[in-house]
Amino acid sequence: MGRGNGWPKAIFYDSKNTLFDWSEAWIEASTNIVKHYESNVGGDEFKNLWHHLLISENHRTAFAAYRDFTKALKDSLFYTFKYYNIPGSADDIKYMLDLWDAVQPFPDTVPALKKQQEMAKVLIFSNVETRYLDMMVDKMGGFNPDFFGTMEQAKTCKPSPRAYYWVLEKNRLKVDDVLYCARPQWDVQGAIALGMKTAWLNRAQEKLEGVKPDYEVKDLHGITEIVESSLGSGG
Repeated sequence: MGRGNGWPKAIFYDSKNTLFDWSEAWIEASTNIVKHYESNVGGDEFKNLWHHLLISENHRTAFAAYRDFTKALKDSLFYTFKYYNIPGSADDIKYMLDLWDAVQPFPDTVPALKKQQEMAKVLIFSNVETRYLDMMVDKMGGFNPDFFGTMEQAKTCKPSPRAYYWVLEKNRLKVDDVLYCARPQWDVQGAIALGMKTAWLNRAQEKLEGVKPDYEVKDLHGITEIVESSLGSGG
C-alpha cells in the first residue's frame, strides 16, 4: 500500500477536541474566572454554558458576516457572564488565551497521523485564527501535516460548505477523494451535507443525534484501520 493508490487520497481533520485536548484549558479558565469573581457557579457548569454559546456564535459566523474566533469567544463569554449575573467583561478572555500554549495533542494523535500519512495526505482545518493553530501544530512532535489552514485564511468557518470546499480546492481534491473526521457532531454533519464520506470520532461515548456518518471510531487508530482496510481492498 502507498499514497495515491486508492481511496482516500486524503484524510481531512478538524483540530480542536479532535486532534488536540482543549477541555482542560476550558475547565481551568472557567474555574479561574468563577474563583476570581467569587461566584458559587461551578467551573464545569460555567465551562459547559460558555462552550455551548461559543458553538452558537460559531454557527452565526459560518452563515452570516465573517468575524474571527477570538471575537466569538469573547461574545460567548460575555453572554455566559450575563446568564450567571457575574460582573465580568470581555477582557476576561485572557484566562483562556493565557492557557492556549498548554493545549496538547491527544496521546493517539501523533502516532496515528504519522501512520496515516504513509498512506494518504493528512489535512487539518480549524475554526480559529492562524496563530492558534500554529501553536497547536508546533506541539505535534515534528509531525508535519500535508496541509493545515484556518478560518482566518479562508474567511469562513465550518459548518459552512465554503470552509470545507476551500480546503479541497487548496489541495486540488474532490469531495469523494477524502475521508472527513471530527469529534463535534455538527462538524461531521456539515461534511455529510457536502457528500463527503465521514467518520465521527466518539471519544466520550456520546449518543449520536442527527444524520449517521459512514463510520464511528473511538480513537484515531480507528481511522488508521479504516484507511488500511480501504486501500487493501483497492479503495
